Amino acid sequence: MKQSNFQDFELQRALRDACIQRFEYSIELSWKVSMKILGSSTVAAKPAIREMARNSLISNSGLWLDFIESRNETSHAYDEDIATKVFLTVQKFIPEAEKLICSLEQIK
Repeated sequence: MKQSNFQDFELQRALRDACIQRFEYSIELSWKVSMKILGSSTVAAKPAIREMARNSLISNSGLWLDFIESRNETSHAYDEDIATKVFLTVQKFIPEAEKLICSLEQIK
């Protein structure tokens, strides 16, 4: 592999990994802030997602549960296959997070 191709590859990998890290803490903040705004005592992610759906903060709880599963995968094992899969999930998360922000702003 040429030096410039290797550098491009390493840069892409670093950017992907940074996106995954931001996803990890963004998904955590999403459900924790939602629970705080709802005044809920729920302290686990999956029940929080269901509560968010019941309160119409999110429209697709299955997708959000997939986000939680992807986040959990990054915590236990990290390899190229998992990184690639989670990076694809991150791309789905961004518009869903934007919708959640709008829903939360309507409550405040």
